[in-house]
Amino acid sequence: RAVKGLPGTLGGEAKLRFAADLTEYARTVAPAALRAEAARRVAALCPAQGAEREAHQERQRSARLGAVRPDGTSTLTMVLTARSRALVERALCDHGGPGGTVACEPGSDDRSPEQRAHDALTHVWALASGVDPAAARGAAAIVVRVTPEQLDDPAALVRTDAGTQLSVRQAVSMAGANPWFVSLLREGREELHRIDVDARPDRRIATALQRLVLYAAHGGCTFPGCDVPARRSQYHHVVPWSRGGPTTVGNGALGCPPHHGMVGDGPAGWTTVPDPRVPGRCRWIPPGTDRLTDA
Repeated sequence: RAVKGLPGTLGGEAKLRFAADLTEYARTVAPAALRAEAARRVAALCPAQGAEREAHQERQRSARLGAVRPDGTSTLTMVLTARSRALVERALCDHGGPGGTVACEPGSDDRSPEQRAHDALTHVWALASGVDPAAARGAAAIVVRVTPEQLDDPAALVRTDAGTQLSVRQAVSMAGANPWFVSLLREGREELHRIDVDARPDRRIATALQRLVLYAAHGGCTFPGCDVPARRSQYHHVVPWSRGGPTTVGNGALGCPPHHGMVGDGPAGWTTVPDPRVPGRCRWIPPGTDRLTDA
């Protein structure tokens, strides 16, 4: 399907090489990762298609609020642009988990995932309307990682911390409106240490600002080969808190819940250590071996 989307002006040899490279890549990744990589490669190979992709999204966007049903409920059917999906994903990540938007004891939230999603969107809409619902956690925010090179190519695809792909043009157009947060990376190093993000290293729980810096710096789970986006990852103490490790950006790494849970002192536990070659990164050490694996 990606090959069919290439323009006719592209030579046959280039199309064959594109197909061969993508086929080889497909052998080692999941379908979702393959689709994302295919979109990225098409955008890089055919920059002019970026504007058409966005125009197509704008033509297809729609929202239809159905009539009120006899039981008082209604249906809302939408076709989302990448920009809109990023906003929805962030709202669901922030407020759609168990216990989100409701006051209840841990483990006692009996709502279905669909019901939690409904309540999360309603919560965000209420915030946007100026309503102050109970247990408000603030407006949704999105992290977009953009390099200086990508800024020179408005059609280049970048990712939000939830994994949604946007064009640079779409991301930059939203950057001026709170609560968007755009991190400009230079030579792979984030430049946010000018802010005192580590004011409370003695606290065990990372602050929202520390998490934002790690989102921008790491992009997602740092376990080798894991592609879980930053928004679904957790703050991990590289040097464990129990051993005196501070809660700082420098001692932090992102780990998705499954991989974060693999770290431990037992015989089956993984460990993490600072990577001396790359400040701000860590290495993951498998159990029962001294072999170091780059994060």
